[in-house]
Amino acid sequence: MSGPGNTFRAFGEEARRQALIADIRNKGPIYTAWLTRASIEGDISAISAEHGLHPALARLLPALGAFGEAEDARSFYEALLNAIPVGAETGELAGQTLLLAWTDPVYGRARMVAPGPVRDACEGVVALVKQSVEQAVDKKAWRSARATLAAVRHDDPAAEKATDLVMSLGWDLDQAPGAAHDVISAWSAAVNLEADASDEDCFTAEESATFETEMNKVNEEAMDALAQGQSVESIGVEDFMAEVEKLWRADPVRHALKQRSVARRQRSNAKVAAWRQSIQRRMLDLAHATLAAATMAIHPAEPVGLHDWQQL
Repeated sequence: MSGPGNTFRAFGEEARRQALIADIRNKGPIYTAWLTRASIEGDISAISAEHGLHPALARLLPALGAFGEAEDARSFYEALLNAIPVGAETGELAGQTLLLAWTDPVYGRARMVAPGPVRDACEGVVALVKQSVEQAVDKKAWRSARATLAAVRHDDPAAEKATDLVMSLGWDLDQAPGAAHDVISAWSAAVNLEADASDEDCFTAEESATFETEMNKVNEEAMDALAQGQSVESIGVEDFMAEVEKLWRADPVRHALKQRSVARRQRSNAKVAAWRQSIQRRMLDLAHATLAAATMAIHPAEPVGLHDWQQL
């Protein structure tokens, strides 16, 4: 962000940027500690200390890249890091990206909250986020905005997930950079729920209960079968999964339910991937717009195209 205490300046030198990109491209130790699920419990403060990226930016990127589970994320990271000039302040980019969780015309949560006191309280928080991108916001203002939303959030049950996300937005990113992770994770979870709810082959409540029961039975049967010939401690994951799959296939009714579940999950995953790629593109748009003057001053060459990064 733009507060006077912010001293994070990207990379320090071009060689350090290129070394970071190479590590990510090769899934090196920095990538493993920073951009996978290891970052959830681990300390990633070194990313800011050693590479000059604002702590909020460092914390939103793992979740936006699906914690290493999306292979195309590394191409996005490379394009983004190339779009950030050496010495740039990246807090503003983090704040603007998080604002998309409310303002994005396709995926923003603003479309999920009807006019009324809850929406007004959400807009109050968002207004502070917008202000904080340009100037420091008093702690009392943040507390007041969160308290206002907390007082009315349950008045609109249909907007519960959206208000949860806005509560995550209501923090000074210089003081509480972990909020960036919370926002992206909450957004991803909400998109995933919407994808499941809008699926063309939704399970009924009875089918969901039946599938959960059968899944538990299959897991128990697989473990029992394998334990007959070896100790439980020696059972490997691959052997267990193979036995589970054999048991599913042995019962046509069970197997049909499992196949439906797998197909549903694939369709939902595709919808979440579309969200993720859309927001990554929007973030690249913001990076080029926000840092355009600095980029052109330091690197006059044409930056990576907004629609070319997936080809890297």
